Amino acid sequence: MKTVVERNLKNFLEDGRENELAEMLASMHPADIAEILNPLDMEDTIKVIALMEVEHASDVLVEMSESSRDQVAAEMPLEKLTELVAEMDSDDAADIVAELPDDEANKVLAAIEQKDAEGVRRLMMYDEETAGGLMQVEMISAKEDETVTHLVERIREIDDGRDVYFIFIVDNANVLRGQVNMRQLLLAWPDQMMKDLMTFPSLVVRVDEDQEAVAQKFQKYDVQSAPVIDDQGHLLGRITFDDIMDVVHEEMDQDFYRMAGSSEEEVYSSGPAKIATLRMPWLLFNLGGGFITSAILSYFEVAFTNILILVPFVPMVMGLSGAVGSQSATITVRGLAMGRIAEGKVWPNVLREIRISTIIAFSLGIIIALGSGFLHSAARLGLAVGISIVTAIIVSTILGAVIPLLFKALKIDPALASGPVVTSTNDVVSLIIYMGMGTAILSM
Repeated sequence: MKTVVERNLKNFLEDGRENELAEMLASMHPADIAEILNPLDMEDTIKVIALMEVEHASDVLVEMSESSRDQVAAEMPLEKLTELVAEMDSDDAADIVAELPDDEANKVLAAIEQKDAEGVRRLMMYDEETAGGLMQVEMISAKEDETVTHLVERIREIDDGRDVYFIFIVDNANVLRGQVNMRQLLLAWPDQMMKDLMTFPSLVVRVDEDQEAVAQKFQKYDVQSAPVIDDQGHLLGRITFDDIMDVVHEEMDQDFYRMAGSSEEEVYSSGPAKIATLRMPWLLFNLGGGFITSAILSYFEVAFTNILILVPFVPMVMGLSGAVGSQSATITVRGLAMGRIAEGKVWPNVLREIRISTIIAFSLGIIIALGSGFLHSAARLGLAVGISIVTAIIVSTILGAVIPLLFKALKIDPALASGPVVTSTNDVVSLIIYMGMGTAILSM
């Protein structure tokens, strides 16, 4: 079904076969529809969304990529957008409404149920990359003295299709005291109280925690849902595993795009000029590095006429240094993202990279020294090239490991460091080391 719709969607719209298309869309999963709509132009996307039932269309909008979703929300008639937002969980609704101009956001919130609007407004107060921006306020909580019978009846009355993993138990001040899972509730006696069934959650998340740290904790403790609390322990909401999966994919995508010096917008943009604009800033950064390396070579050629024999090996030096530096940076960035490199414990990682680079550098250095010396019948040249490359590789590896850590300390995404920044920096530093040490050895 998905393949048929994907191939013929434009024909359905152009031929006026909207009813046939609507029937096919009704039987498809929202994620499949979102995948088809992401690369479409906005006019066709909005037409397709208008063909679906409101609840189904709302799920499709949630499943779309962030950039496509924001574009749809910006161009869709406000009345239609309000209908879709009203069907969403509070966290998804907050993500969309937060991107609207203030006057439009207020109109949307004024049109939905007051209770839902209050929940969305509360979520919009938090940074979108924290637990507060990730959580949803829809959850089921119970008092410590509430009985199983009363709670089950209440769940039946408020059932709105949401997934229930845990019932969070609070005291009269709404402070989290524990949780009860559905299995416990099912097997309990009707007159048992929640305080007799509850256990304390294996994971409790603070509202201001970074979403990446929350994702790491979900993976560590292998939980489906976790309560979110403030500094006083008051229960504010919950985070579910599907929200965490979105975070993991989002963080990975961001890291890869930034390592490549681009943006997620490129995937869903069809305009060559727009894509070129996204790629250009980091290419200009690399171009600046290229001008610097050219200036370094020119300086050495003018100052030391006897170093021309070193020039043929420059591509080899820059290539090897760039490769080992990128390897080191990538491993460090991934270690930071996965929590394997903890804050305050970075030196073991740096020392490990130094040991690895020393083994690699001496292995390659010996091969290069013997090869260059043999090819040019000059032992001193082989020694100069070998020693210079060994030093350049070790320094490049250290830079590859340290620059992401420095970016992390400066509150800059470390993924930026493993792309153009490390590449350009290593080109300049390795060339200075190679030409400087090579010249010194040949001048002895």
